[in-house]
Amino acid sequence: MKKSLIALAALAAVTAASAQSSVTISGLVRAGFQKDISLTANNPSLIKATSATDAGKGAAVATGSGLSTHDININFGAVEDLGGGLKASFFQNLETDPQRGAALTRADSGLDLAGGFGTIAYRNTRNSDLIAGIGSSAVVLPDGLYHNTGIVTRSDIDTLAYTSPAIMPGLNLSATYVEGNNGQINIPTANKTTIVLGAAYVNGPLTARTSYKMKPSTATASSGLTPKGNFELSVVYDLGVAKIGFAHDAASASGASSAAASTTASGGSLTAAQAQTIANLQTKSANGFSLHVPVGDVSLGLGYYTRGDQTVTEFGARYDLSKRTYVSASTGKKDGLFNADGYQGSQYRVAMSHTF
Repeated sequence: MKKSLIALAALAAVTAASAQSSVTISGLVRAGFQKDISLTANNPSLIKATSATDAGKGAAVATGSGLSTHDININFGAVEDLGGGLKASFFQNLETDPQRGAALTRADSGLDLAGGFGTIAYRNTRNSDLIAGIGSSAVVLPDGLYHNTGIVTRSDIDTLAYTSPAIMPGLNLSATYVEGNNGQINIPTANKTTIVLGAAYVNGPLTARTSYKMKPSTATASSGLTPKGNFELSVVYDLGVAKIGFAHDAASASGASSAAASTTASGGSLTAAQAQTIANLQTKSANGFSLHVPVGDVSLGLGYYTRGDQTVTEFGARYDLSKRTYVSASTGKKDGLFNADGYQGSQYRVAMSHTF
């Protein structure tokens, strides 16, 4: 009897400990038919590289179209209740190339400690601009704002951030220390650190975010350009019948580029003037506008984004089959000069997506 009581007590202790933490597995699988206008088209066997040259732009065009598994992502997360109002959490994202036989790749990861004092969070991720967060979920294209557009760029970074508790209903402040590396100690000569100050206000139908990215501590002039701090703003308002978004991203460099002529990844070449125009995009501010219209299980979306000579226009429609499965059809167009990885032209995607 005594042994049974001890065993029951031990089981109760294990059960209580387990109740203090939870582990979740989630993910996304998406497949369909698409046309991709970058060299990284999801089905390389269907890429059709041509010798066609866009008038006056000087770069060959490569497109890919066909059936493809667009996205396969798996996310692991865990939350532990430390007691006293403290919680620790962890997440790890795994991504795989759409091609059969591709291996999983470690993507974003992070550790958080949250309590009445706010949240301290470490991230190994990619940098972002607020302008990329206003897009409609009805638009699902092969390349988004992050890829090959000249509107925004992204690179691997490590961050340590503090987010305050609400200092007034809906308002949180944050400060983020950013290192330009990828999960490991930087080589000193490549070390560039930045402080980002941010604020987020979420109250009813209004979501507003702002940030100021300070000048990198070791920033130096490059090709005539000097990096500088820049201000960002995004506002999304839900009218009920539609959700409207606007974003502004100020210039992140000053001066004028003295870039020389260059050869693009597609095999074409840029004149010195064209290379300068692309480099000088950093001295131009960007603006974005988005619209999301839900109609029952159907939602419609559009977006328009521009920085200097570069623009992205996109449209999409989505039909929710359930809370986790939906079908979508999207089309978009890129205009402006070519850069090393991006191309002008139209692309589209018809897909079915499932989240779990």
